[in-house]
Amino acid sequence: MGGAKPTLLHKIAGHVARINDVILLSKDEGVWTASDDRSVRLYLKRDNDQFWPSIHHFMPVAPTCLFYSEETYKLLVGLINGNVYEFNVADDFNSMTESRKWTCHAGPISGLGFALSSELIFSCSRDKSIVWHCSENSNKVGSYLLENSCTAMVIDLPFVFVGDHGGHVTVLRIIDNQPNLVSKLSAHTNSITSLTWDGNKKVLYSGSSDHLIIMWDIGGGKGEAYELNGHNGKVTTLCAAPAAKRLFSADEHGKLMCWDMDVRRVETPEWKTSDCCQKCNQPFFWNLQAMWQRKVVGLRQHHCRTCGSAVCGSCCDNWTTYPPMGYETKVRICNDCAGRMKENPGNFDLTPLAIPHEIRTGITAMHLQETLGLLVTSGQNRVVMIWDVRSVCSAPSGSGGH
Repeated sequence: MGGAKPTLLHKIAGHVARINDVILLSKDEGVWTASDDRSVRLYLKRDNDQFWPSIHHFMPVAPTCLFYSEETYKLLVGLINGNVYEFNVADDFNSMTESRKWTCHAGPISGLGFALSSELIFSCSRDKSIVWHCSENSNKVGSYLLENSCTAMVIDLPFVFVGDHGGHVTVLRIIDNQPNLVSKLSAHTNSITSLTWDGNKKVLYSGSSDHLIIMWDIGGGKGEAYELNGHNGKVTTLCAAPAAKRLFSADEHGKLMCWDMDVRRVETPEWKTSDCCQKCNQPFFWNLQAMWQRKVVGLRQHHCRTCGSAVCGSCCDNWTTYPPMGYETKVRICNDCAGRMKENPGNFDLTPLAIPHEIRTGITAMHLQETLGLLVTSGQNRVVMIWDVRSVCSAPSGSGGH
């Protein structure tokens, strides 16, 4: 994917506490922020090319997430105490006026959404519940309770996707305001941190504290899921770019990745189970009977990332990237797979399918305006950055898998 990189256009400093959410406007050059200092701010770009706060509003407690509808000038603010506020934003962007408030949750709000066509406002919370209200009359019209704390949510009605602290994604279908459980997607080994939806391809992406991103092919009907391995820390936020067929991901260490999703990818194999190495038959350390019979020391079990075999360290002593399977960083593979790669290099294209970029501060939130080619990030250093990502969205992939 060439030498393309995101280009830093603007930095916005001035926050004194962690930034929990950012939203980039598409019609005007502005950025919403929600911060632990209780503030909701709107920064607008002035004639001198600098961003200044046009709105600086303090909430009763810290805001945890935002949702802004540019069509209606309505801003939803979710708070750490479980309340959701709606504001009408003045068309000159100089003020915001509270229009209503819902005390619908008993824990921090972790996701908000507004389905304009259905006139429904959705919220989910660490209290394990998802609630939806009618935007016209403010009445609560439905709810659903998960087994774990809700941590992320995306909406494309009739579907609602909710990630939870247990690492699952619950898929609901809303029919006549009533929830119907479609499926529960379980592959992560730690909490879901972010969800994003590609409505063109009908693909859901989930990011997790387990360092992994999973692409769920919802529309394909075959239940296919593909892993994306490029982060060495907790994935904190995801943004899909459906028109460019790209995915942006960021982590707690400040690594920003742009993934080419317009290529044919290979599903990662399920890890096989065995009491002995599947290559040399040496027993693993819990196989006490075989260790005693053979008078040998048990070995630690590893798994080949490309075939899934359970193997010992000496039979799995090779490291490689394998981008078609999502491995953009080097992973352990068995000697047999390594041999096949060396003998038939034409069958194993190792050309990178993602562009990494180091921001050097952990990313707390991110938002993409694909039509403008602009991405906004907020860092652990409390600085908001606006990036031109047009070059990485249009960079051709080196893979032959289109």
